[in-house]
Amino acid sequence: MSPYLYIVPVFFVLIAIEYSLARWRGRGDLYRFQDTVTSLNAGLVSQFINIMGGAFSVFMYSILVAQLGLFTWDASNVWVWVFALVLYDFCYYWVHRAGHEVNLFWASHVIHHSSEDFNLATALRQSATGFYFKWAFYFPLALLGIPTKIFIVVALIDLLYQYWVHTQLVGRMGIFERFMVTPSNHRVHHGQNDYCIDKNYGGIFSIWDQLFGTYADERPDEKVIYGVRKPLRSWDPVWANIQHYLVIARFVGSACSWREKFAHVFGPPRGSLHLQSVGEPPFRAAEFVPFATPYSPTMKIVGAISTVIGTMMLMTLYVLEPTLSLLENLAYSAVMLIFFSFIGRLWLHPKMMETTR
Repeated sequence: MSPYLYIVPVFFVLIAIEYSLARWRGRGDLYRFQDTVTSLNAGLVSQFINIMGGAFSVFMYSILVAQLGLFTWDASNVWVWVFALVLYDFCYYWVHRAGHEVNLFWASHVIHHSSEDFNLATALRQSATGFYFKWAFYFPLALLGIPTKIFIVVALIDLLYQYWVHTQLVGRMGIFERFMVTPSNHRVHHGQNDYCIDKNYGGIFSIWDQLFGTYADERPDEKVIYGVRKPLRSWDPVWANIQHYLVIARFVGSACSWREKFAHVFGPPRGSLHLQSVGEPPFRAAEFVPFATPYSPTMKIVGAISTVIGTMMLMTLYVLEPTLSLLENLAYSAVMLIFFSFIGRLWLHPKMMETTR
């Protein structure tokens, strides 16, 4: 049974605690209702897909280990686990960096940066499409023969660590900034300020960024503006997962040569949704206005109920998944994706926005 059956409720409880603490500290601006619901629903969408996508990644890794693994490791030795976690995080650095610097991979990762808020709900705004390539970056672990069981556990540890650093309520942490990923240096990673772009890729350890020249400290004199330069401008979590693939397809279709087509797919994502296009004015943090649309009290109720329903359906899938066929699993997930896309688009329906917040 999936560990997320127990992890997801904890995530929601922690979000409620952060929201309450932010209100108590007079930081009610940390959570905006539509953005929060979109983040939560995007997290649910990613899980509906990654129940199968995660299995695909584990399957591919297990094949690599079986065919190419050079060494045998003692899983009862704690230092084996420590070594595997550090090596996994090193590989994650390159997965994450590729997700920012290769356009095709950015198409998968951009959803995580599409929120213009930064809170624990933002952490759940995960990709539903990264499973097709991420496993390949962990080839060094497979080549060394790190057992699949250890790979799965350290991957989960690395992912869970990254959850808590998505907060504005924790300040700088002194010397820890230099070798650990913290809320402060991860806020930089989510910023669209000039000094934030393509910085701080580490999962647990920031030492990789120090080594490879991609580290940046949070600046106390410049407020971090979250999001991407070409904003999503939608509350649809399904659209957020696929829209940049369509951007790439359009660029490739209009390209005049194979070299240009290749560059649109595997080149950097500048000029699309990451950095401003040539000829556009420079980014000015003081002039930034977050995307927002009005909504009625009815829509607020619908949004909250949709997330509750989606969460219940995901919990049900976690329980039923071992008994479902591939086709049944696909059908179940497809229905939920249609449901979340409908809710996301409903935010922009004029009849649902007659009374604003």
